[in-house]
Amino acid sequence: MKRILLIFFLGMFAMTLNSYAAYFKGTMKSRPPVTGQVKDAEGNPIPGVTVKVLGTTIGTQTDVDGKFRLQAPDDATLVFSFTGFTEQSVKLNGQAVINITLLESVTTLQEVVAIGYGTQKRSEATGSSSSIGAAEIAKRPITQLSQALQGTVSGVAVTSASGQPGQAPSVQIRGANSITGNTQPLYVTDGNIGAAPDDPNDVESIEILKDAASTAIYGSRGSNGVVIVTTKSGHTGKPHIEFNTWVQNDQMPKTLDLMGPYDFARSVNNQFESTGQTDAFTQAQLDNFKTNGGGTDWQKALFTKPWVQYYDVAVSGGSDAVTYRVSLGYLDQPGTILNTYYKRTTFKSNTDFKLNKKMDVRIILSASLPENHNNSYAGGLTDPFNQALEWDPTSPVKDASGNYINHSKYASIQFNPVEQAMSQSDDGTAIDLNGAATFNYHIINDLTFTSNDIYSLGQNYLQRFYGPGTSQYDSGAGYINNETDKSTGYLSSNFLTYHHQFGNHSITATGLYEVQSGTATDFVGTARGLSTYSLGYYNLGLGSSQQTTSSYSSDALVSYLARVQYNYKEKYFLTASVRTDGSSHLIQKYSTFPSVGVSWNASNEDFLKDSKIFSDLKVRASYGQTGNQNVGAYSTIAQIGTAPGQAPGAQPAYFFNGGTPGAAGTPSVATPLGNGVSTALKWETKTAYDLGVDMAFLKGRLTFTADAYKDNINNLLYSYPATYYDGGGTYQTNIGSLTNNGIEFALGGTPVVSKDFKWHTNITVSFNRNKVTSLGGLDNQVIQSGNNTINAILKVGQPLGEFYGYKFLGTWKTSEAAEAAQYGMKPGDAKYLDVNGDHSYNSSDYQLLGNATPQYTYGFINDFSYKSFTLSFMFQGQQGGQVFSQTLAYLWGGLGDMKNATTIQAVPENLWTPSHQTNNPAWSSTSVNYNNSSRYVYDDSYAKLKNLSLSYKVPASYLQRISVSSLEVYVSGQNLLTITKYKGFDPEANSAQNAITQGQEFGVIPNPKTFTIGVRLGL
Repeated sequence: MKRILLIFFLGMFAMTLNSYAAYFKGTMKSRPPVTGQVKDAEGNPIPGVTVKVLGTTIGTQTDVDGKFRLQAPDDATLVFSFTGFTEQSVKLNGQAVINITLLESVTTLQEVVAIGYGTQKRSEATGSSSSIGAAEIAKRPITQLSQALQGTVSGVAVTSASGQPGQAPSVQIRGANSITGNTQPLYVTDGNIGAAPDDPNDVESIEILKDAASTAIYGSRGSNGVVIVTTKSGHTGKPHIEFNTWVQNDQMPKTLDLMGPYDFARSVNNQFESTGQTDAFTQAQLDNFKTNGGGTDWQKALFTKPWVQYYDVAVSGGSDAVTYRVSLGYLDQPGTILNTYYKRTTFKSNTDFKLNKKMDVRIILSASLPENHNNSYAGGLTDPFNQALEWDPTSPVKDASGNYINHSKYASIQFNPVEQAMSQSDDGTAIDLNGAATFNYHIINDLTFTSNDIYSLGQNYLQRFYGPGTSQYDSGAGYINNETDKSTGYLSSNFLTYHHQFGNHSITATGLYEVQSGTATDFVGTARGLSTYSLGYYNLGLGSSQQTTSSYSSDALVSYLARVQYNYKEKYFLTASVRTDGSSHLIQKYSTFPSVGVSWNASNEDFLKDSKIFSDLKVRASYGQTGNQNVGAYSTIAQIGTAPGQAPGAQPAYFFNGGTPGAAGTPSVATPLGNGVSTALKWETKTAYDLGVDMAFLKGRLTFTADAYKDNINNLLYSYPATYYDGGGTYQTNIGSLTNNGIEFALGGTPVVSKDFKWHTNITVSFNRNKVTSLGGLDNQVIQSGNNTINAILKVGQPLGEFYGYKFLGTWKTSEAAEAAQYGMKPGDAKYLDVNGDHSYNSSDYQLLGNATPQYTYGFINDFSYKSFTLSFMFQGQQGGQVFSQTLAYLWGGLGDMKNATTIQAVPENLWTPSHQTNNPAWSSTSVNYNNSSRYVYDDSYAKLKNLSLSYKVPASYLQRISVSSLEVYVSGQNLLTITKYKGFDPEANSAQNAITQGQEFGVIPNPKTFTIGVRLGL
């Protein structure tokens, strides 16, 4: 019923807008119109083609049937342009009807691309950028925009770090550009800085800006690269309805080889016998397990194979005066482990008004209503997914009375994973609203003023229940929790654009003033010791103790930009910009970011005009600076905190009523001093150099792009630990420098084109190396210390993502008994490298064990089209680099939390014995199993079949009989094949918090293998 009402609402909204358009059309002065139709080489109409009168701002777009209607002077020249097709110009000479055929263009140099605060032809660009169109996005049933970047663009590394529903992949453009700060690129959607669209189906095109000459126009926010997103707009003509839906089955890509009840029971007995304990399982129990099985396959018990559903409907249309597009989308995505899901409803409306010849307005309204349940598992020891690998396989899920078995004497000491998954509730709902108005005033032919004003409002409501049936309640720390937070944002970008052509010269100048501000508030209420948990998280008053906290933050950024673009004879191009940003986050608030880029379009030179080799040839070079201010809003202001009142001397606490800590009548909450702050915090700055070349061959059917770059990042922002006499904790400071160097290649095109068959291909390869060049005089910074997890180290001369710990040498052999005894060990025990020769293992023996950064990443896409059928496949992968898997380490047991092994590799036959001296240590009271060792560092190279799809477009001749404009059906699969040596679930999944700890994995849910069937319908 809800869907019927929503479709009815969209229809009514479209009819209203169409009536409004008709009104505007009737009020404008009429002139003899030019009409026509635009088709491709196969005779299919092309909707969305831009038709402009050369030298003016007059223009329109073709409707769903490829038709257009435009008022233009008799002597005008019409310019037809559309992404992926060669631009074409037609002189009217009094003609009233113009029908043309656009030819597909593999070379991208004639494409018009977004560059930030404007557009330009790719042939005129001086920076390094890449494009993705709506057709490429539609090949895969993606739910997050960042998924569209994976494997499609050189220099962009996209890692799906978690397979939980609703989780977006991690994106890095040209490596990590910060050590502890955010390394994600800046998203700009229809001018809204910092916003990515929720529904990828609304996207018309994506432009990825990679070098500083391109990103410097965004100054302080462009250091990690910029992703410019343009969403779909309406077209002139009658209302057009698009309906897109797919249904998808998800499942775990694999299961790990773990011991069944029989192997586990005899493995535990072997361990107990080796350490002088009595057998845990009797022979009768062993025989029963061997004959009858029993126990639980916890992976099978926890994992699910859910069905994911997606629906999207859009209505578009309009006239010369008003065009519109309204869309509504719905996603229902259950997770691959029990009792998890993510749901999302999205709404978007793009409306363009041509008020008169000089003024036009675009209004964009969007809303997103996500809902999630238990999809915030971050990995780690106690998460159900991790416990499904570590729990006792001899134990059933429930006892004979139907009650969950909370704990087992063997393997993990943690909680029953199925009970935890089914009993906890971690729920979230949100409302995200955005409203944007873009006003263009064409002052004179060459000068335009643009004002882009955007207001955003977000509200999240989180509810958490950890009562009976959860590990928190079992340990006496059960609670319920309600949290609400609200955020508002305002962005105003105001700029003048001057474009003038005189003779062989063309110049475009842009001047900008921009201000952005935001506020955030948060309120949290928590109750513990509830008299009853039967009401879930709805009544905090049932708790024997309640706690409330709240917070507020506000920040702002003000910017000024000047940019000049110069073109001489369509051969020589120059772009220069200077941007100044002022941030409320820093002590040195203002910084200036310059950039300059030059390019030479050699293919327009006389000596190459008739070349039989090159269709296009352009050489580029650029230099620029960008910044990073990604620290907390009040990182430069000394703060106070809150804490329970304590006895004198426990901590420096202030009581504003004059009371004495610990005395009768003293308030229970004090205000202790917060962490220290930097007195000279300034911008983290990246200085970048780029040299690139763009080529096209075979009359534009094949293209090649190559770039080499070097980035120097200085004044790195870092959370530095303060000494205890200075208050302890951490504070933000600038500590050193980092370099990023790389080479990237892209080869693509349509090598084969015939009447019925077409082959399109795209290959990308990217190499990146980074190195810490300075820590500002500090010693090496070791992150995460301890024997049960790997260490990361920030070390001068080494790249980010270094693993640091013991080097595992296998086992002590019988011939090494005397040497082993010097360490208090014996043959069969684990052996590690003793660096300083003191016959003990401690932190002085730590070594560099590997690095998470791959040597190179790649993507390989092919589309084979025969008549109405298209077969597509995409491989994506990386070579080199390592991963530390704490998940696999825990499966070997021998720890306080994990007493007995569960991996099949730990069966008695695989362990060290005097007659079978393997490198798997025997169970021994003298052996140690250091998890922070090279034993659990693995090669992270992989190749994935990310997508395989087959689609069929029903010919237009058949559809005309049923009044349908387009119909496509398709089947596809994602993550169908993974080629890797890694022994864990997924080489992509990891628990990294920043660039230093990248490549570390502990209990992270892998990306699912999926099978999809979908339909795209146009009416």
